Amino acid sequence: MKKKQIIILIVMILLFIAALITIYFLTREEETENLTGTVLISGDNYLMLEANNEDYIINNINSDYEIGDEVTITYKKGSIKNTNPKEVNAITDKLVKESKQTTENSESQIDKDELEENNTSKEENIETNKNQTSSNTNSNTNNNISSNNSNNSNTNTSKENNTTNENSNKTETNKNTVTAKSADEAVLTYVREIEEDTNNGITDSLKSGFITVVDFLFYDGTIAGHTFNELTTSAKLEVLKAALWIDDKVDSVFPGYKETISNGANKVYTSVKNLIVEAYLNITTSICENNSELCENAKEDFQSLKKSFGFTWDLIKDLASSGLDKLKDWYEIWSGK
Repeated sequence: MKKKQIIILIVMILLFIAALITIYFLTREEETENLTGTVLISGDNYLMLEANNEDYIINNINSDYEIGDEVTITYKKGSIKNTNPKEVNAITDKLVKESKQTTENSESQIDKDELEENNTSKEENIETNKNQTSSNTNSNTNNNISSNNSNNSNTNTSKENNTTNENSNKTETNKNTVTAKSADEAVLTYVREIEEDTNNGITDSLKSGFITVVDFLFYDGTIAGHTFNELTTSAKLEVLKAALWIDDKVDSVFPGYKETISNGANKVYTSVKNLIVEAYLNITTSICENNSELCENAKEDFQSLKKSFGFTWDLIKDLASSGLDKLKDWYEIWSGK
């Protein structure tokens, strides 16, 4: 009997200790740290901050911020993921300082409100003057009715001419559609033949094909009599993907070739990769504004390109350095968000 009581006592003590430990971990304050930076991107439920010369993706953001705002976030100590850009979940976030642009817009809105108030007073005075001249206007209106009737026949004639022009435009649109399809086929056949030949060890056309494709993309050149602008959007992306592959092969099969042909030329062939990536990002951004299905396909393809050709976030940011307004769209393409 005594042994049983001892066991029960030990169990109760252990349960008591376990309860104390549980209460401690539930009630103790979690160690946190703060991070203050400038907003580069303000997305749905996330921010990108530039702080300490590094970029951070901050998730779990509930407030709206503008590019250029200074923001402080609180996060769990040691929870930053060592990626590029680095990533962390915010516990809290707060605005430290509004961007200069936001402040200027607020001041501009105040001035605009004052101007509208003054205009309202002027409009009330104008309305009074209008009422005084209303009777004169009515008499003139009766005289104009007969004149308007005589113009109706001219209007009908104009409508008929417009209808004819619309039909003509529709016919022209159909012609352009057919042309775009034939352009797609001709150009894609050309670049795919270069890829096939190179994969089969036939590199005779690689040099000339590289120059032709670059000129076609960036220097108003033609392939099979067609320009880049004649292609459909999806075909443009396919050609850009092929151009990246051709550019990479030229570097591996003919090292130094691009530097040789760039010397003394008015065209740049050495930084083609960056130009192609920028073109792909711009076209994909435009697609994502209008076509969600094609947008997803373009983003998925870019993920494959990123792995194949080693596109880093630093490259994307450098390409967008001249216009940070592009950065959000480009980051979401680069990250696949």
